[in-house]
Amino acid sequence: MSELKSKVLNTAKGSVFQVTLQPPGEVIAYLNSGSRRFNYSSAGESVELMCDSATLPGSSLFTHEVDNDYRGVKEFMAYRRDYENDLQLSFYVNHRYDVIEMFDGWMDFISGYDENQSEYITPYATYRMKYPEEYKTNIYVTKFEKNVGSKERNNNQPLAMEYTFVNAFPKSVQSTPVSYGDEGVLKYNVTLSYQRYVRRRRNV
Repeated sequence: MSELKSKVLNTAKGSVFQVTLQPPGEVIAYLNSGSRRFNYSSAGESVELMCDSATLPGSSLFTHEVDNDYRGVKEFMAYRRDYENDLQLSFYVNHRYDVIEMFDGWMDFISGYDENQSEYITPYATYRMKYPEEYKTNIYVTKFEKNVGSKERNNNQPLAMEYTFVNAFPKSVQSTPVSYGDEGVLKYNVTLSYQRYVRRRRNV
């Protein structure tokens, strides 16, 4: 019975994960310049720990329909893999608004926004977008388990799933409502675009 319980009841929990953000070097320098003064080296880990939820990615196969190989049989042949293009992340906002500074600053960098903010108050402001290699990076979401016993570790069983999102960057930020009647924690929702993901198992 104990062996059966260990096989059936030892399920993965959806609440144990970690997000690792690593903006490109030019973005980090931009965030730390001017009036922002967002230091990723000291504040980046706090932003990652404030991630409330993430979406593990999915993918599908494009297929081609084949009717004539066998009489009365319809088949489908895969010819390409299609990856989802969006990664949804939700963060709690601390009293320094670090996550807002980070992602809004990242998007400001992409759109060529400089520190002369008075120019952008006018209705005639223009933007010059950066090149993709300047603002894209790899982002990691690791799904792992806590309270894993020594038996599983000794058997070298994979204790974590690491997803690498290739060439990711923040694409949009959802509007964040505030009101006098709501005393809950402020949350910040970001949608990141990526090229594809790579999943691998590893030991913690």
